[in-house]
Amino acid sequence: MVKRKKVLAVLTALVACTSFSVFAAAPYTDLGGLKSRVAIDYLYDNNCLSFAPGTTFSPQQVLTRGDLAQLIYGTALNLPTAPLNFTDAPSPKANDAMAAVASHGILEGYADGSFKPDQPVTREEFAAVLYQYLKYCGLTDVSRTVAPYADQASIDAADLEAVQYLHNKNLMLSADNLFRPKDGITRAEAAETMYHVSHSDGDYVSHVDVERQVIRALNAEYGSMPAYFQQGTLYWDGNKLVLGMKTGPHMFLNQRLKRDVSRYDVLEIRPARFARSDYDQLMMRAINCIVSEEGVQNYIGAMPDYKAEQIDVIVRRPLAASTLQKLEERVGKGIVRIRDLQTIAAAKPAVQAGDATDEDLTDTQTNTDRDGANVYSPLYDTATNKAVDSVIQDTIK
Repeated sequence: MVKRKKVLAVLTALVACTSFSVFAAAPYTDLGGLKSRVAIDYLYDNNCLSFAPGTTFSPQQVLTRGDLAQLIYGTALNLPTAPLNFTDAPSPKANDAMAAVASHGILEGYADGSFKPDQPVTREEFAAVLYQYLKYCGLTDVSRTVAPYADQASIDAADLEAVQYLHNKNLMLSADNLFRPKDGITRAEAAETMYHVSHSDGDYVSHVDVERQVIRALNAEYGSMPAYFQQGTLYWDGNKLVLGMKTGPHMFLNQRLKRDVSRYDVLEIRPARFARSDYDQLMMRAINCIVSEEGVQNYIGAMPDYKAEQIDVIVRRPLAASTLQKLEERVGKGIVRIRDLQTIAAAKPAVQAGDATDEDLTDTQTNTDRDGANVYSPLYDTATNKAVDSVIQDTIK
């Protein structure tokens, strides 16, 4: 799966569905002429509705915390799992979803080890959770502002920023300019909103949707993603989904992408020095070299940077000159980029998350996200940056 730095790009108003909006009909018998039927069919077709098995969807039923966790987990495509076990998880599959969203700060559990999956979710709570998910994915700037909801004063202060953002992005629609923050959000309303987030049509580009379609095309052309990753990489560079190729693409790949990807215009095929499998090998060489030369205590973590064609490595203290020399011999000159905690901890925050690119961060810079947490590399997700921050705090003490 692709390690995403950004999953969402241009979020604009939903327009008429294109010819790609033909999905397998969900088996639910209680949808009737529901306005959000297309959204439900789309989410069902993409395995996002695991919380509603069987033949009934109960569209007017209020969404619960457990439902929401599974909805986000299904939509996210590759949200990493986590070794958390909630005492009140209804099933192992539901626990996987709850653990994933909780570990990444999207929808957290409670101090007593419970998740309260049956607790209903209000509209403002749903907005706050969706906003956290969008922040995890990587937000773009708000491109427009709209008049506030008429009942904005009744929105909880902690949720106001989230509600305003979704309103400005036209993700939670309102015909009468009322948000009704304390009302429970129904399954149908939640499905409609997640459809806006995860489906591309018109000028709206969903990174999740494009990525899913490209992966299907690559699977069909190469037989499997592991087979493709022997020859290339797949990553987002801003609003472009890049297929980095060591050799030229298969003869009919471009034709298949044009046919199968609704937003072919956001794809770019670039020549690449390494394939995904090469990065895996180079990363292991770098890790083994550092551990063998300086001990496992000095190694923190590593991540491939497909755009820069480097391996990004974080260590506790600066590496010895002899270790750096051996890294060049075993991995290659200029391939490993080292960040050490002593330098990072001494650096002052430089820029705000969302404003930084890979080029903006030097080895001695850090930044912060909207919650005030340090961001040590734009390559790392929230959980990874928090882990690095925890190690730094231990080092400082």
